[in-house]
This record gives sequence, C-alpha cells and structure tokens, in this order.
Amino acid sequence: MRILSVLLFLLISSTSAWARPVNLKAEDSEWVETKLKRLGFSNSFSEESAKYYEPKGFKSVVKLNLLGFLTPSGAHLTELDPKAVQKSATFIKANSDAFQAAQKQFGVPAEVVSSLLYIETRHGADMGIFHIVSVYVHLMQVNSPENLKELTRLAILKNKEIKKYSTTKEVREIMKRRVESKAKWAEEQLIALAEIRKKKHLNLKKLRGSYAGAFGLPQFIPSSYRDFAEALVPESTPDITKPADAIMSVANYLQKSGWKQKNLEAQVTALMKYNNSRDYANGILNISQRVPPLPRLDTTATIQQTQ
Repeated sequence: MRILSVLLFLLISSTSAWARPVNLKAEDSEWVETKLKRLGFSNSFSEESAKYYEPKGFKSVVKLNLLGFLTPSGAHLTELDPKAVQKSATFIKANSDAFQAAQKQFGVPAEVVSSLLYIETRHGADMGIFHIVSVYVHLMQVNSPENLKELTRLAILKNKEIKKYSTTKEVREIMKRRVESKAKWAEEQLIALAEIRKKKHLNLKKLRGSYAGAFGLPQFIPSSYRDFAEALVPESTPDITKPADAIMSVANYLQKSGWKQKNLEAQVTALMKYNNSRDYANGILNISQRVPPLPRLDTTATIQQTQ
C-alpha cells in the first residue's frame, strides 16, 4: 500500500483543490452506537465502538480513501531499491524458523513473503497510527448527501488540475459509485471485526493501522485477518504485529490465492489478489528474485494436506 505517497499527495498539496475549508461532516458517538445497533451489531460491539470512536481523524481518512483515484500511478514500485533486497534478506535471516515453517506448510518462498512485508510496512516499521474501528465507522458516513457533495467538489477541482478525466459528469459518476461501494465495504469489514472481537482474537480498542483500515506487518484488512491469519504456534491466536505470525499469514494468503511456484502468471494473480496492482506484483517479484532463497524444501505432501 503506497501510504506515504498518497499522504504526501493529498495532505501536502497546496493547490486550489484544498484552498478553502473542507466541509466534511463526522457524526458523533451517539450516532455511531445507534447506527451500528440498527444494522444488527450486538449491543456490546456497538457501545464499545461508540465509546472509542475517534472523530478527529475523519477528514483525513475520508479524503485519503475516496480521492485516491486521483493520485499518480504506482509505477515507481517496479524500480528496484537495493535497500529493499538487503532488508528483505536480513529479515529472512532474523526469522528463519518462521520462514522455514511457512515455506514447508504453504509452498510460498521466503524471499517473496519477505519482499511483500518490506513493501507493505518495511517489516513492521510503518504499520500506521489510525484507530481501525474508527476508520470503518468514518467510511460508513461518506454516502450522506453532505459528504458526497463535498467529496465530489474536491474531486472536480483536483481533476481540473491533473486532467485525468475529460468531463465533470464522469467525475461525478465515479464519486457516486465510490461512496456507495466504500460505505458498503466498510460495513462488511465491521462485521468481520465484530466476529474477530467475539472470538477475543484482537483488542479492538487499541487496534491501529493504516488510513485504509489495514493493520499489522502484512496490512491485513479485518476480513483477511479472519480468513487467513495463521499463528506459527498451533492453536494460538495469530498476532500479525509479530513477524512469525505475519510470515505464516502472508504465506497462507498467497497459497490460498493460487500461488504456484513454477507459474509466473499464477504468482502475479495471487499477489494482485493481495493488492490489485500489476506494478505491486511486479515490484515484489523484482525484489524477491534478488534475495538469496532459503533451501528449497519438499513441500508437496504438506501442501496436499492443506488443500
């Protein structure tokens, strides 16, 4: 997730699109509790979400998520950074037991997993500071008439500068679709968070991550954590803020997304399920091809048992 470049583009920009005050409106904690209960969430989840809701991050989260389609492409990801290769190799050496276990169980090379974790969070150095529950509560509010109107205004002004789309009508249509889909997606991720909370897998009061609602070294969204998080120690709760469980979880995700060791297109497809960008997939493969691999293991029997 290209968090830093998006932040710089949207928050440091001094162009006319941001010249006047941004009139995006966040609801209060009472609205949050009432809304979640009406959607069928449990009283305890609704009350806890309202109690720890952080409205102060609303404008930043909404702008970063909804206006990202006006940012530059991620072509820079394919430019090889020598530091990425060195850091990824060092991370493998520091966590060799977890990488050996993940490679044996899921058949995904250590150098691929390490390269992905480098691109996502620099191996945990930049996991994000946003309150995750609040991020999704913010995004549930974007399709109100007032917020849709303001987001559309900002998008139109920005598009006049970068000239990415030819007509104002096109920008309006894109924004309408985006706010509808983001609000629906946010509700789905809150459902996943509620399920995770019920199993006592995460402390949602303290859970923090990116403006996009992703957390941990691999930047999993809640549904990805629910479906793919894997602990190195069997039967324990996965903690993807720790390297060992993050390594296992990423390998599990890629294996279940169709990773095949000798099939480049299958590898690209699996990586694009993680992040729908060909540049992203190519960037990871570009780094991984230069990282010294762990000794190849006979993974056939183990992988067949997991399928």
